Amino acid sequence: MSPTYTAKIDHQAVKVFDVRTGSLKRTIGCSGYKGAQAANVAGDVVSVACGDGRVRVYDIRTGSLKRTL
Repeated sequence: MSPTYTAKIDHQAVKVFDVRTGSLKRTIGCSGYKGAQAANVAGDVVSVACGDGRVRVYDIRTGSLKRTL
């Protein structure tokens, strides 16, 4: 069964949790981008709207930045 994720903004970071287990899977920092304003999970990626006006898309499994919009 594939994991289902949800995200929570926590100060300057986005925390991604596995819904089934409740475990923290990844913390993505946004302090260098003026903090996280919003987050959206879609499958294995999380899109983070940062305070600098850009949206950054991260791979939840690896934590790597996939795209900046």
